[in-house]
Amino acid sequence: MKKEIDTFIKDLKSNKKLDTFDEASTKQAVVLRLLSFLEWDIFNVDEVSPDYAVNSNRVSYSLRINNSNKVFIEVKRINEKLDNHQKSLLGFASREGVNVSILTNGLIWWFYLTASTGSSQERWFYSIDLLKQKTDDFVPQLIDLLSKNKVARGQALKTAKALNQNKKQKMASDIIPEAWNKIISQPNMIFVELLRETTEKICGYKVEAKIIERFLEKNLDKWLISKRPSASASPPPRIIEVSSIEDKPKPHFSTVAPKEPVKKAASYIGKEIKSYAFNGKTSPVRNWEDMLTGLCEYFALIHSKDFEKVLWISGEDNTYFSRYSDQLRIPEKIKGTNIYVETKLGPEEIVKTSRSLIAEFGYHAGDLTITTT
Repeated sequence: MKKEIDTFIKDLKSNKKLDTFDEASTKQAVVLRLLSFLEWDIFNVDEVSPDYAVNSNRVSYSLRINNSNKVFIEVKRINEKLDNHQKSLLGFASREGVNVSILTNGLIWWFYLTASTGSSQERWFYSIDLLKQKTDDFVPQLIDLLSKNKVARGQALKTAKALNQNKKQKMASDIIPEAWNKIISQPNMIFVELLRETTEKICGYKVEAKIIERFLEKNLDKWLISKRPSASASPPPRIIEVSSIEDKPKPHFSTVAPKEPVKKAASYIGKEIKSYAFNGKTSPVRNWEDMLTGLCEYFALIHSKDFEKVLWISGEDNTYFSRYSDQLRIPEKIKGTNIYVETKLGPEEIVKTSRSLIAEFGYHAGDLTITTT
């Protein structure tokens, strides 16, 4: 099974007509063929039910075992953006009691644990990019999640739940420094009293609570865990863009307004990138993702010893770099490293992440220029 899928994906990558596929072609040439390699009988409508509908709701395929819906697959044409189709798919799957649902444009596959609670992002647990990822990185997982035998025996659902739990644990572990900072920067009376009692046991005198609070405030910077490791030399002053992916100011008992100038970022919504220039070199690119991955590869080569600093670049609700591919929606491994970068980003997020990346290694935001069409 794995060998057949490997060969199929290799052929897919060399197919020059791939970008011209409409939805029907994507279903026939990609999705159904892949399902057949996963041992589903694509000619049996009781097993692979096309255009499965209940009332006014419809999904491209329902994979069924013994007249029971097990997996919903919604298919869009090659390269179509999938974001706007999550809500309808998950709503339909939830109403029909389908545990696992998949959204795909043939190349990108998003897996959701439908019965899980929360937003689409919270119910998502795994992603595959057939063109960008190495087959060894995802084919075994694909077989565990979608082969007929595994689905029929309930093993696929167990794998999905395990992946979802693993994703949550990794995400939670990344929040530990933030939780620690919150405890330290906002001490409660239990913490203050603990210090007072311990001080009394050592010297015999119980210090006033106000002195403890002043002590905590004075030494706060020593105990906070920085979201990003400090560089050995201070970087040049940065221009902060509105909503840019930068460190939040360290929490203090008194809030001090930032002194750095604020400059509104240019909008790249709806634009296509032609090239980018950085450090005296202009690089033509096919898409926005190529700029981000190109910059990552450059810094991974030039700053190999401290490249792991990128792991601290993140947004309010998103992780952009990780050692774990399943923490990201569309991960791409950065050459020469064991770190992955998120490529499932819009132009605005890619630009902000790129500027944060170059700032991390001591460059100005203005050192990156972008040419669009």
